[in-house]
Amino acid sequence: MKRHGASCRCSLSAVLSMRIRVKTVGTLKSLEEGPKVFSLEVPEGFTVSRTIEKLGLRDWEVGLVLINDTHGTKESILKDQDRLTLIAPLVGG
Repeated sequence: MKRHGASCRCSLSAVLSMRIRVKTVGTLKSLEEGPKVFSLEVPEGFTVSRTIEKLGLRDWEVGLVLINDTHGTKESILKDQDRLTLIAPLVGG
């Protein structure tokens, strides 16, 4: 018989986290070595903006957001296995 209120000893972190692929393009101040592609584990429901923070970037350092090769916003909520591309703003004259 199952006891009411018995706690589960399973790990919630495996259930509540997801893996995304991140590509940085341009002259992002904190990532000046050029384009990089890497995997990143983030909590479920993470936004692009929070991912930018997690990478140690400032909001103004990202000018364009692509999610799975489609235009996104910094408020977009990411899903497991998404491909996030962060592109530095274009400057010049």
